Amino acid sequence: MSALADVDPSKYTEGRDRYVNFAEDVLQLRLSREQKELLRALAEHQRVLIMSGNGPGKSFGVAIAKSAFLFTNLNSTVLGTSGSYSQYIDAVWRPMKTLHGEAKARVGLPGETYDGGQPTLEIDDDWFAKVVSPRDPGDLEGRHADSVLVVIEEADKKFITDEHFDSAGSSITDDNDRMIAICNPPKDETNPVAERLESDRWHTIQFSTLECHNVRVDAGELDEPKIPGITDLSTVIDDWEAWNDEPWPGLKEARRVSDSDSEDFREDLDERWYRRRAGIIPPAGAEAFRPFTREDVLDAWGRRDIARQVQSGHQAQATAVDVARSGDDTVASSVYDNVLKVRYEKQGTDHTEQAGRLRSILKDDAPHPIAVDAIGEGSGLEDLLAETFPTTIRFGAGSTPKAETKYYDCWAEGMHLFGQWLRNGGVIANRELREELLVAARILEFEEKHLASRGENGADVLKLTPKSEIKEVLGRSPDRMDSAYMTIWARDAEGDRRGVRSYYGDADGEASDWADTLASNSGVASYYDTDPDT
Repeated sequence: MSALADVDPSKYTEGRDRYVNFAEDVLQLRLSREQKELLRALAEHQRVLIMSGNGPGKSFGVAIAKSAFLFTNLNSTVLGTSGSYSQYIDAVWRPMKTLHGEAKARVGLPGETYDGGQPTLEIDDDWFAKVVSPRDPGDLEGRHADSVLVVIEEADKKFITDEHFDSAGSSITDDNDRMIAICNPPKDETNPVAERLESDRWHTIQFSTLECHNVRVDAGELDEPKIPGITDLSTVIDDWEAWNDEPWPGLKEARRVSDSDSEDFREDLDERWYRRRAGIIPPAGAEAFRPFTREDVLDAWGRRDIARQVQSGHQAQATAVDVARSGDDTVASSVYDNVLKVRYEKQGTDHTEQAGRLRSILKDDAPHPIAVDAIGEGSGLEDLLAETFPTTIRFGAGSTPKAETKYYDCWAEGMHLFGQWLRNGGVIANRELREELLVAARILEFEEKHLASRGENGADVLKLTPKSEIKEVLGRSPDRMDSAYMTIWARDAEGDRRGVRSYYGDADGEASDWADTLASNSGVASYYDTDPDT
């Protein structure tokens, strides 16, 4: 560290600002207020719990804290784990690796980084930082070094239990040792994090995105440059309007109604707003993040008289077939702008007979995508329909979605699109569909899951409650609901209302262009061309 030869070492080894000084001088970072508070808490408290909304820079702050602790404490051990291991690699390990590489080139910071099953930054045999899997809490136990730091990131996630906290705590043996837990607010007070929020052993810090650096800059409260990677005001406004379905009330009002200590605190906002932006545990009255609500279903049912206006001359924009297995029903539905009609219902698995009937129903329709649940037994019916209708789409609820950086699978993507369609004036007129949707509205909830395999640096995607929970309540498969959401998916996935996505081709053109496309690419006689020789 020749560039720092004249610096007093105590600047980085003593005092509440020791880690702040290291970050600013050695790592040459411009820190946010929240990141400084985190680093000062690390210097002064043995156990620190940080509960925060998304966007104030807490994960990058953890990468800074781990680096600062490691390099300013001789022969120290730094362990990190997370309730979302892949997200920890993306959000903490990779930035830490980058910080080390840049400082090593600039001032000769020691150590080498190693990727692999347990990514490690090693200065010496007994002086290192390591990432460990959350699957075995025992990996956090009984570490003995001159100084130990244990970090539990995403501590509110289901993979983190009391056992993880207890195991990590066994490594905290004297005043040189530290433990940090970082989390979004848990959904309720049964989470292991909630107990520690009330414990005198833990120094608790709470960050709201509404108070973060870039929001304050955008609001004119700070006359400073923005800090990359921290949420800005426009994102907060968009989230308020999308999640709470209300116009933005202004920053001061949003802060007031999101502060649980305020007399104006609201308990009826979306659960995501409390957890991701306000940085607090959602109150009992908070709205869970669901694809649709009971009111959405009843409103769509209340508009059912409109369905009678859809006559034979109206053209379907998309169709979907949910294929029966064992005692279930094969159900086909089509969408006509805002109206969804169930066009075919038949119990049993005589798929040859069912395919013949469906061909008869669909043969006079204009070209449009036809999604068929082609998993398992459904593949036979899908093959039969594809012989006549080349725009047949093989659909699998568990398959990779079209918007793969937003949704976990096609089940989540399709139900989210279906909910949007309901709220935008959708009409249903089938009583059994109504029953199935009312049950689903009570059961289904989205949760966020980080997938390292999606996007350039991983993605936080929406995962939906399994369909099996609906089936358990109904006592049967929700076949009409399946056909309905698949229909909207076939029309609206990727935001293109009439784009056709078929395993027979990759075209995404408008339906009106498909007759020509198919004429040149398919020799199959179909409803697009009743005379293939002309």
